[in-house]
Amino acid sequence: FVSIPEPLDELSFLRRIYLDTVGVPPGTDEIERYRSDRRRNKKSRLVNQLLIDPRHADHWVSYWQDVLAENPSLMKPTLNHSGPFRYWIHESLLDNKPFDQFVTELVTFQGEAYAGGAGGFGLATDNDSPMAEKAHVVATAFLGIEMKCARCHDSPYHLTTQEDLFSLGAMLAGKPLQVPDTSTVPVTFFERLNGRKSIIQSNLEPGTSVEPNWPFAEIIDESPKKDMAFNNPAVELAWEITRPENRRFAQVIVNRIWKRYFGKGFVEPAYDWEGNAASHPELLEYLAREFVANDYDLKHLSRLILNSTAYARTSINHSTGDNRFFQAPLRRSMTAEQLVDSLFSSAGVPLFTEELTLDVEGHWDPETFVNYGFPKRAWEFVSTSTERERASLTLP
Repeated sequence: FVSIPEPLDELSFLRRIYLDTVGVPPGTDEIERYRSDRRRNKKSRLVNQLLIDPRHADHWVSYWQDVLAENPSLMKPTLNHSGPFRYWIHESLLDNKPFDQFVTELVTFQGEAYAGGAGGFGLATDNDSPMAEKAHVVATAFLGIEMKCARCHDSPYHLTTQEDLFSLGAMLAGKPLQVPDTSTVPVTFFERLNGRKSIIQSNLEPGTSVEPNWPFAEIIDESPKKDMAFNNPAVELAWEITRPENRRFAQVIVNRIWKRYFGKGFVEPAYDWEGNAASHPELLEYLAREFVANDYDLKHLSRLILNSTAYARTSINHSTGDNRFFQAPLRRSMTAEQLVDSLFSSAGVPLFTEELTLDVEGHWDPETFVNYGFPKRAWEFVSTSTERERASLTLP
């Protein structure tokens, strides 16, 4: 028996849906306007209003920054960071770009890297094999396939091999990838085992050239591919990920959006589906079909979830939500960006900082120093480090 939580009171519902959609609590005028509305469908009208609010893109961009390992920095672009790529994410969300188009532009690196295009996703200069690293990001973000171990050897606890990762990376690169010495397990490692069998196996020698090849035929019906011809492996990769036959892609995105609103996904962890069954396969499949049938519209997906009865119930503790009944959202912590933006919003103080650049006089070209302008929301902060951190907390 599972007890069903009570519906949220009106003020609590407003706080939740504003934080979940636009990243800040409602203002007093927004509260008063909603409470004075006597129409029966005022909840669904509010959902529609918040999903088209420009602040919606500001709130969601930080999530995709994390998923895509977006790595901004005030330091020189040659020190391994993604430049102004973040603005392409923001503009895509602001335009409500169909998500299959979003992924296609991303994996084909469309747009100038230093002018805020998706080409910035390919920037990772201080790295022994940048495209192998990007392949890992793409696999976890859109396919729920964890390939971290495959960077240097076959995965000991997953089915993926090192060749799988490098063949996927070669598709991104549009050419064969050579396995660097630094991405292999040294022979001396196995010699130290004194006859014991290692769980680590490697199927590639240093210097091996790996051809572009889609390595995940088992998760998609390959029959439509027979008559297809591609002149660019990256375009083929985009097609493999986003075509309707790839049910995994739609389900992974649905799972990510559901987890964002409810605190846990149908499949956990969201980035690693191997051996992890969905708790509610029918609901997952229904939402995935809706997502595809409505042109991969993230807002349509959000609208279905936010208008549900379950979403509007009193939140439950994580301890009682482990079985993922989803009778209500789990109690969640605010993200760093929500926290910072809410403090400024609630105080009625505009966010103000100096210009985010180390080239204040504009003498250098973008390949040398990046100018991030004046941030208006927390996601726009950058740090001086070269690792992905919660940059939104750097200045405060």
